[in-house]
Amino acid sequence: MENKTIFDDPRHEKLLQLCQEFYRRIYAEEAPENIHDWMVKQIGKFQPEIDAGPIMDWPTSFEMYDQEIARRVAFSNLPEEKRLLYNWPWTSWNNLIDPIEPGILAVLAGPDGSGKTTYAECIAEHWARRGQRVVFVHFELSKIIMLDRRAVRHTAIARRQLKLAGELTQKDMADIEAAKERLLAWPGEITYLHTPGHSIELLLRELTRLKESEKCDVVIVDYLEKAAPSAAQLKAYGANQYQREANDVELLKTYSEKEQVPILSLSQFSKSGKSARLEDLDRNAMRGAGEKSEKANIVVLLQPDKSDETLIHVRLDKNTLGPKGSWKQFIDLPRFQIGDVAK
Repeated sequence: MENKTIFDDPRHEKLLQLCQEFYRRIYAEEAPENIHDWMVKQIGKFQPEIDAGPIMDWPTSFEMYDQEIARRVAFSNLPEEKRLLYNWPWTSWNNLIDPIEPGILAVLAGPDGSGKTTYAECIAEHWARRGQRVVFVHFELSKIIMLDRRAVRHTAIARRQLKLAGELTQKDMADIEAAKERLLAWPGEITYLHTPGHSIELLLRELTRLKESEKCDVVIVDYLEKAAPSAAQLKAYGANQYQREANDVELLKTYSEKEQVPILSLSQFSKSGKSARLEDLDRNAMRGAGEKSEKANIVVLLQPDKSDETLIHVRLDKNTLGPKGSWKQFIDLPRFQIGDVAK
């Protein structure tokens, strides 16, 4: 039985047929000049089409901007519940960071145990509560753990108690049911995408499929360094993990811009970043910082307070659309919740 190669891009199949025909003509001892003329004609068929999408001429730029201003005016006149802004759950963030926009890549970085996933969960639920369809990509935590954390956050029942379901009281069961009804009534939703062992390239295929199914308005990736290398990355970068991770950021950024999907990605601190003093903390604390921070539009850094585990120091270290700044927040680790510190 003949083995057939299946390509994702049908043009590769045509190229393979072209090569087979090329060899057939050689073995048939066809005149070289005839082969040359035939080959020139065939290669011309594979010339890429000119993509005029990136081009915006001078008059068109003003027309486009007029349309955008008109869109913003119409948007501002909508009732607040219909304004699907990707703003943030906390006043401290909204004071400095504009709502995340399509094509924007934001990075939230911190050391182990700084509450990155809790931040991401709170942001995802805030967006879903406001009507967005969020894809929450989790490379590490299982689906059940994600659901346990959500239940704790919305019922105040300790996870240890949830695991020992036989000890749940009637009130506990009623609280779980009430939380379910409350969350299901949100106008938006969260799709949990568990991707252990996936590469970013494979992840982007899944996101494309979800977007085509109208289930992907915005993406949260938890977290970047857990993505597996693709075959192409191993071939291009070998054992250089930082170059692979930088390429992952570039792939996410390109996808965000091309598909007009905002992305928030979590990232780990480097060894030196974990031990950095608060006053010295900047985006260089991220693992493989250079390329990651260069591609990101927004970089937010987290550092737990060394004397009070309920406090998190937050630093907006890069913001291409506005100012930078620092502030403190309260974190309830057992309940997976974040709040602003009252002044």
